[in-house]
Amino acid sequence: MKSKVILAGALLCTLTPSIFAKPLKVFILAGQSNMEGHAEISTFDYIGKDPATAPLLKEMRNADGTPRVCEKVWMSYLTGPYDGSANGEGVGNLTVGFGARGDHPTQPSSKIGPEFTFGIFMEKELKEPILIIKTAWGGRSLNTEFRPPSAGPYKLPKEIQDVWDQHPQGAHGIPKLEDRQKWQADKDAASGVFYRMMVEHVKKVLADPKRVCPAYDPEDGYELAGFVWLQGFNDLVDGTTYPNGNYDEYSRLLAHFIRDVRKDLSAPKMPFVIGVLGVEGEKNVNFRKAMAAPASMPEFKGNVVAVDTAPFWDTAIEAAEPKQGQYNEIVGTARTLKPDGSIDAERKWDKYWQPIGKPSPAERNWRHVTLDATDAKDKLAEYTDRRFRDIALPAGMEQWFMPGFDDSRWASGKAPVGKGAWNHGGITLDKFPSSWGKEEFLLMRTTFEVDDLDFESYRLAILARQGFHVYLNGHKIHTYIWWQDKPQYGAIELDQEDLKHLKNGRNVLAIYANDQYSPDSPDRYAALDAWIEGITKADRKKLDLALEEVLSPADREALKGASNGGYHYFGSAKIFAQMGKAFAEALLGL
Repeated sequence: MKSKVILAGALLCTLTPSIFAKPLKVFILAGQSNMEGHAEISTFDYIGKDPATAPLLKEMRNADGTPRVCEKVWMSYLTGPYDGSANGEGVGNLTVGFGARGDHPTQPSSKIGPEFTFGIFMEKELKEPILIIKTAWGGRSLNTEFRPPSAGPYKLPKEIQDVWDQHPQGAHGIPKLEDRQKWQADKDAASGVFYRMMVEHVKKVLADPKRVCPAYDPEDGYELAGFVWLQGFNDLVDGTTYPNGNYDEYSRLLAHFIRDVRKDLSAPKMPFVIGVLGVEGEKNVNFRKAMAAPASMPEFKGNVVAVDTAPFWDTAIEAAEPKQGQYNEIVGTARTLKPDGSIDAERKWDKYWQPIGKPSPAERNWRHVTLDATDAKDKLAEYTDRRFRDIALPAGMEQWFMPGFDDSRWASGKAPVGKGAWNHGGITLDKFPSSWGKEEFLLMRTTFEVDDLDFESYRLAILARQGFHVYLNGHKIHTYIWWQDKPQYGAIELDQEDLKHLKNGRNVLAIYANDQYSPDSPDRYAALDAWIEGITKADRKKLDLALEEVLSPADREALKGASNGGYHYFGSAKIFAQMGKAFAEALLGL
């Protein structure tokens, strides 16, 4: 009897590796920008403010507050720029930084997506090595870029085709009849490109899993344990593909997608999670139903599940976001204009800030001169909105912004200096005390006397249509290279480095700028004016208190949980963390 026990024990030891060995669990995560993940690490603290999600934060951080590193979870993350032109693979143990990476796909970012808590909870439950293969690119639709092969070529819905047929000469969003063949060819060329990138990358990783996951044992093999799909925004807003809010075509495409992914990866029953888009919470009902629909199809019963992400939408952030926009507009505006282009002296937010120096900005004399680019390298062959650039100045003018420069031969007058009519938002700005002239570039200088610098903070108030450099006492304090349709004075707060150049006594403010125009149009218009103003500590407190009418302390607290706009779930780690956990639980349930 004893020998039999010994023999059985020996046999068990011999068979143990093959009996108890487990294949490596492989999970695939795919989609567009929300699968990339735009939640900044800086929003983590907000998770702990809610008792319902505070336990999540404990899972995401170590005892010392640093982000968790999952020692048994490895990542292969293929992503890249919007068009997928420069894809790169990021690899390593799962931790923060596998969110959106923009133009640096191989480098960790400061963001997370759903992969972070997905991997955390998978590791916690399975207690074995895990490989996550993630492929995601922003702005990609299922109807085109992710189009599955078996769905067939893209075809316009009949309702849209009928509208196009009524406009052979084209219209807004409708190509001319002679251009439609090319439109379809371009659509066909783009169709399925990112689907193929996704499948090819998964196959590449699975051809040599040990390259990414050192814990992989070829003798044990691997198991495709689940696929998570989080996508939808570009389809949601595509009225051409889904007219009149009818998203049945999305359901059809997604069913084909599930079938094709399983076929192409030789995993006919691979569990599949549909992350139902929850942007705007419980809204977009038709689209959310269409996304979830394949989970109810008989052929997918028991191995496809839809996870609605709408319950994770944060209504507190949603309520605060527009207030933040209003608040930013207020603090980013130094002075507004009335419909006739004159300064609105009644705007209540401006009374706390005081222009510094004498004479007052309205009474200051500006010296100004205009010129065109003369060097061939400085000229633009074609019209472009981004016209701002540095050009070679005439001899003797290189130091035009320095306090000691002789500007006595320049034109003289009050600001704004301008040309043309700037019509925007019900405001017409066309009565300029000083003329810009015909040339593209403007140099202008003024002096002001300061007898005290007792303010807590200072800002530059500037009216500008195009890009500009601003100099204070010969030192550049700000550059703006773009263009803007805001006929109002912007507010640019000055930092300590800038303020080193502001002094008691005589100061020189100088500005270099260009106008906005098209060579083919007489509509050349521009306006330029600027001054420095300050706010006392006491007035800052009064202003902050007044601004609570716009953005309350509760709103500010909610916004700590957000890092960008609504269609990226506010870039909130609280939302992405809940999604990742829910996706993991759904797959474990399957």
